[in-house]
Amino acid sequence: MFNKIRPLLFLSVLAANLAQAQIINAAHWAYGLKKIADNTYEVHLQCTIDKGWHIYAQEQTADFVGTATKITFIPSSGLTLIGKPAEIGEKETYKVPDAGITNNELLGKVDFVQKVELKPGLKMIRGVIIYQTCTHEKCLTEQKLNFTIPVPDNN
Repeated sequence: MFNKIRPLLFLSVLAANLAQAQIINAAHWAYGLKKIADNTYEVHLQCTIDKGWHIYAQEQTADFVGTATKITFIPSSGLTLIGKPAEIGEKETYKVPDAGITNNELLGKVDFVQKVELKPGLKMIRGVIIYQTCTHEKCLTEQKLNFTIPVPDNN
């Protein structure tokens, strides 16, 4: 009798565990393009971070441990980057107790703004964002997010 019940018991426990498992996604991204002059635009990569969580800033301290946010644009003959992505939003420096490590963290809503020059005919801007989402107690694994932003007719 127990041999007949064992598979049902196993499936019940497995189903209960799967029901409790959640995919944590504490950083939510949106992308956009804003024209600021004839062929000059701002690429906006906006991250909304859940309360209690943070992502790491692009620039970090010498003793930093983790994954700093890195934004890479896929090279294109129609795309010229002007400077580096700026971070607009709440930034704090946090010293990890008992570890002697200091992190530059971004909280709430952060807008990464990259100024670009676009040649006529370019249809898409593509890139990759690598980042890590953490609380002060735990970190999620590093994330790699591919993005594609359509370019309105810029002829």
